[in-house]
Amino acid sequence: MTLQTETIAARAALVRQIPSFAAIGSLGFCVDAGLTIVIAAGLGVSPLLARVPAVVVATIATFLLNRTFTFAARGFWLHEFGRYALVAASGQAVNYAVYALVLTTIERLGLGLAPALIAFAIACGAGVAMFLTFLGFRFFAFRS
Repeated sequence: MTLQTETIAARAALVRQIPSFAAIGSLGFCVDAGLTIVIAAGLGVSPLLARVPAVVVATIATFLLNRTFTFAARGFWLHEFGRYALVAASGQAVNYAVYALVLTTIERLGLGLAPALIAFAIACGAGVAMFLTFLGFRFFAFRS
């Protein structure tokens, strides 16, 4: 394969991967936000603590979908999951820090923690972490 052919193939993969990653990330956001809101509002758990189990479930769901559809991985799934979890943990640390900052700001503004505002805080964190995780998944987690 020539360098030009490899470049074209890499661009084609990227053009396919970005929309798939965004769609799966949107589903992951729905799982994360939905579970966080159910646990926080429905069970009375702090929104900061409610995020933990929601993130775990969303991470497993997005791993399975990204592995199958976005990156078409063919390696040993357990190794890929380990690398995915490392990247996801880094992204989730950034995500959670932004989430906590937005929640704290919302509370200090006296707006309360309505489900829509909790979802907004989750979206802020997810948006910031999205770029970091895409690069990590593409070049580390699902490398051949």
